[in-house]
Amino acid sequence: MSENRFVRKSFGVFFHHHPAKIIILFLITLLQSFCQGISIALLIPLLGLLDSTHTAGQTNKWAELLNDFFGKSGIEISMGLILAFFTLCLLFVAILNYFQSILQATYQQSFSYEMRKRLFKKIIASDWAFLNGKSKHNHIQILTTEIPKMANYYYFYLSLVTKSLFIAAHVCVAILISIRFTLFVVFIGFLVLFLLRKYIIKAEKLGNANIQVFRKMLKRIDDFWLTVKIAKVHNSETFYYKKFDESNIQMLEYQNKQVKNKAVSNLLFSLSGVLSLVMVVFFAYNEVHLPFALIFVLILLFSRIFPQFMSINGDINMLFSNVSSVKMVLKLDQELNESRMEEDKRIEEVGYANQLEIKGLNFAYPSKAPLFTDFSVIIPAKKITGIIGKSGCGKTTLIDIIAGLQKISNGVIEVDGTALTEEKLYSWRSGLGYLPQDSFFIDGTIRENLVWDSKRVLSDEDIMDALKLVNADHLVMEQQKGLDTSIANYQYHFSGGERQRLALARVMLRKPQLLLLDEATSALDYENESQIMACLVNLKKEVSILFITHHYNLTDYFDVIIDLGRMKSPDSLDTK
Repeated sequence: MSENRFVRKSFGVFFHHHPAKIIILFLITLLQSFCQGISIALLIPLLGLLDSTHTAGQTNKWAELLNDFFGKSGIEISMGLILAFFTLCLLFVAILNYFQSILQATYQQSFSYEMRKRLFKKIIASDWAFLNGKSKHNHIQILTTEIPKMANYYYFYLSLVTKSLFIAAHVCVAILISIRFTLFVVFIGFLVLFLLRKYIIKAEKLGNANIQVFRKMLKRIDDFWLTVKIAKVHNSETFYYKKFDESNIQMLEYQNKQVKNKAVSNLLFSLSGVLSLVMVVFFAYNEVHLPFALIFVLILLFSRIFPQFMSINGDINMLFSNVSSVKMVLKLDQELNESRMEEDKRIEEVGYANQLEIKGLNFAYPSKAPLFTDFSVIIPAKKITGIIGKSGCGKTTLIDIIAGLQKISNGVIEVDGTALTEEKLYSWRSGLGYLPQDSFFIDGTIRENLVWDSKRVLSDEDIMDALKLVNADHLVMEQQKGLDTSIANYQYHFSGGERQRLALARVMLRKPQLLLLDEATSALDYENESQIMACLVNLKKEVSILFITHHYNLTDYFDVIIDLGRMKSPDSLDTK
């Protein structure tokens, strides 16, 4: 993407958030700059009135112009009148500043809110195959860190507009005093901006480097939490600390470089500004012989104009520092399709009372050998169907296909004779219960962990009934606060078998018609595994169960066995 196209696209996203507010903000900025210029212009006749010698020249002309203007209105110009207008201008500018800051801040905040909401909705509505190949750290970083930087990027754009209008208003007044000196100062300002462009380029590189280091730091933190028990058992805290501190030191170095890069360019701007002002005053007094009142106003104008050039340089520096963040957000936004949430889709009822049949399935991952070729199988309802086979033979993939997470190129999946089409997937998934090898819990109470995945309103009695069904009610009753017990580090609050039974209770609260278990007992010991399997034998009266495992000792629990390790055909199906 070219830089011009990038700027248009990025600002287009910001402008279309609330165009009316942006226009109002621009008009306020324009009025604010105009009033500031007028307030400075009023100093000229004021100083002319204070000059007892009334030096002939431009000062008296300004006073005469105002006298003529007010004379036609029947108002006599005086120091009090000029001071009153000067004060009113300053007060009006202060009020405009207030409304501008409020409007600008709320616009930025609402933009960040809407962008985060929009991107997160697009993320969670994306296909499983797409999300499974993406880094979660990248998405977390964009949603939490880079979107606020994107809002700052637009803030600096607005700031550039504000300062440009400020300079324009003051230049207009300065030109009335001296065209030559005004053009000289403006020329110096733009010349210094051009000469310092290398610091702008460096700012973009440092901004991109800082993003990469932050992502690495985020990964280091996540790695520690995932392996915190190993770190403690192995006394390897130093390893994780050093890895984290490497990223931390790099981030500090890049941030210091960013600060120094901006400070150096501001220093050079300040020095050039001081020299320019000295030259203007020297020649205005000794060569052009401007009246003191005009020289004073000229100094005041230039002392306000040139710092704005310096501030513009700082804003451009910050703009380029945030360019990489904006590109990251726009890239993710472009990658993700605008999909409807599942709840927004039309529901097509799918009942599973007899059987699920897969006909002529062909599936392969990109650039890999086919996993299934003309594969067909029948999975009966209200039975435990076991899918067994060695690692890599397609057990988990088959479950993903049945759940509609993986798209198939050829083949049909029928439930009680009805093809499972895209339109029916939402209803079909609403009747599924999925239990992986590693059960997942959120930080919260036991009750919250059991009901968050259910769309039904559940009473405590409903929850306890589900817990009894999987022989887990005693786990809650043993807690002092019962269902209100908080579990942050859940994996250390309960044993592996207890966690799986609690997770199974959560799945059953969904009232599924098909229960999918992906190596759900592979991490458990024999006793806990036997308890889970005994629960499943009782549950098959209420729900159909599809169980993936590489433990051949569990086959006695299965009513139907699909051995993918032997062959992917109906001949591998063993029905008891």
